[in-house]
Amino acid sequence: MKAGTAAQRNEDESAVPVYTLPEVLAGPDGKPVTTADAWKATARPHQFALLEKFVYGRRLPAVPVSVVGDVERADVELAGGVQARRLQARLRLGEGETAPTTDVLLYLPQGLGPSPVFLNLNFRGNQSETDDPAVHLCRAWLPDDQKAGIVGNRATEAARGLQAHRWPVAALVEAGFGMATACYGDVFPDRPDGRAASALLSLGRPVEGDLPADEPGAIATWAWQLSRILDWLVTLPEVAPNQVAVVGHSRNGKAALWAGACDERFALVVSNESGCGGAALERRQFGERIVDITTRFPHWFCPAFAGFAGRESELPVDAHVTLAMTAPRPLAVASAVEDRWADPRGEFLAAVAASPVWRLFGREGIGTSEDPPVGKAVGDWVQYHVRAGKHDLLAEDWEHFARFARRTCAGLEPSAGAVSGPAVHEAPAAPAAFRPAQNRLPVKPPPGAIVLFGDGSEGPPKFAAMSGGPIDWKIEDGALVVTKSKGHANHIHSTAVFRDADIHAEFMVDKAAKGNSGLYIHGLYEMQIYDSFGVEPPTDQDEGSLYRFAKPLVNASRPAGEWQVYDIRYTAPRRDTAGKVTTSGSITAWLNGKLVQDGIEFSEPRSPYIPYRHGVTDHLRQVKKRLDETGEGPLFLQDHGSPARFRNVWIVPR
Repeated sequence: MKAGTAAQRNEDESAVPVYTLPEVLAGPDGKPVTTADAWKATARPHQFALLEKFVYGRRLPAVPVSVVGDVERADVELAGGVQARRLQARLRLGEGETAPTTDVLLYLPQGLGPSPVFLNLNFRGNQSETDDPAVHLCRAWLPDDQKAGIVGNRATEAARGLQAHRWPVAALVEAGFGMATACYGDVFPDRPDGRAASALLSLGRPVEGDLPADEPGAIATWAWQLSRILDWLVTLPEVAPNQVAVVGHSRNGKAALWAGACDERFALVVSNESGCGGAALERRQFGERIVDITTRFPHWFCPAFAGFAGRESELPVDAHVTLAMTAPRPLAVASAVEDRWADPRGEFLAAVAASPVWRLFGREGIGTSEDPPVGKAVGDWVQYHVRAGKHDLLAEDWEHFARFARRTCAGLEPSAGAVSGPAVHEAPAAPAAFRPAQNRLPVKPPPGAIVLFGDGSEGPPKFAAMSGGPIDWKIEDGALVVTKSKGHANHIHSTAVFRDADIHAEFMVDKAAKGNSGLYIHGLYEMQIYDSFGVEPPTDQDEGSLYRFAKPLVNASRPAGEWQVYDIRYTAPRRDTAGKVTTSGSITAWLNGKLVQDGIEFSEPRSPYIPYRHGVTDHLRQVKKRLDETGEGPLFLQDHGSPARFRNVWIVPR
């Protein structure tokens, strides 16, 4: 048989040919760039143009997006009693009655303000992603599949919820994320002759006859659909416009990668088992190859791509270049052990090969070239995980994506030169004036900060014991660790004092004694530290609460053993000469990228555990006396019987 035929498919690692990848940092002159500015100015445009020319086809243009009719809004209860707001909207992508439309389904947390959102395309219609009976049936042409409730190329009532395992909406909404989806068939029917019925016709692209070598196909059209949905999402007051992540599984994973490459407004890009033409290296010729994919699905890529079947080593780019288009934004790549057709190792190696681009921006990519263990995510700004099982998108995958998003995307601003695109109306201004960066730990202290403890390398901690003497808390692996006492009164306090301040503290809870600790501001008001991961609903004694005053707006806690971060804007109450509160104090607090207290006001302390009431010493009486006289006091780190860890603790007096 001739080279590149299906009979020569390879799933044997020992048969992978020796190959050399194209230089991912190369500019038009073939030389690798060495700075982030040079990457943005020369290398990225050059590599992007190669992807357009040889793989995905030319980037499709933005068009006006409008809502057909009204947006349908309803408050609903999801599985497990999770309260959510459901939005359904039909979007017209372009001008005129003949412009294509797409139906978008969006679930959002209730009452949390602007939320981060995961956006993905589905294969069988929105009704297949949830068992919610009010979700409209898909109107698009779909491949017949009676088991999936698709009869006569149309979705039926039997299609409801049949792919809900791929879209764990209740769990993600409960965790504080919005979930948006639309059917890929809305803009390009997934069949070889689908061009004539696709959105490409409305964009003035040829749909019949011999096509230009770089003419975009279905993958590029689905990527375009994702960007147009984003145009609408960023106009919604319930959506954090700079925290929309694009996610895709299988062929929609290829579309998600290309959408992230074309549209830098996406804050995070996620590829799940996208394989050939997506995240897997073509030059490995492992599993599905160019000859296989372009024979079965000739409508997906630009015509030039098929010409590299059996000539993978001549392709001017490879999957690592596609992945690199996401930099410096976070990128997640996921595989499954039994999904050998998508080449899990090729996806991992592509992530490794793309990582040098992130380093230009001072960010570590995947950080390892060793094959990761099954079920464990590895990487920094590029994350990879491979789970047990077959080709699918499961709750386990979403858990990795959500944790990665929480770690990297909170407060993330759009990349310089991001594609904006037209929107339905002007996006709202950013909500809070106090919105600290918590997307990357540890966070560097800002100018003017008083660093109480960094990692120990900066000198002795600027804390004193309850007696006023040196502290007995140990420094282990760059962290200050609580030394427990029988009476739970071995607190320490900052030697620096302040009245109003911004306070930053990174911490890790231990499962012992439920991770109990806290930040006692002025020794009077406690921002709780506690092992509250997964607790719903949170109370005024859980992490994120102003203890005994207000429960957190959302449970933003991470599991014990993970680093977490508080940023607190504290305004002290004002008192008269008799010590009576005349003006309430207030706290706005962010925990792990989520707003947990929004200007909550308070007066007299309510906690029975304040340091001035337990283990009181002559030294503490003097601390309290100064607080009463001047309004200036210290920050206490609490001992409550658990070996909590602290690092990177600072204050910025205001």
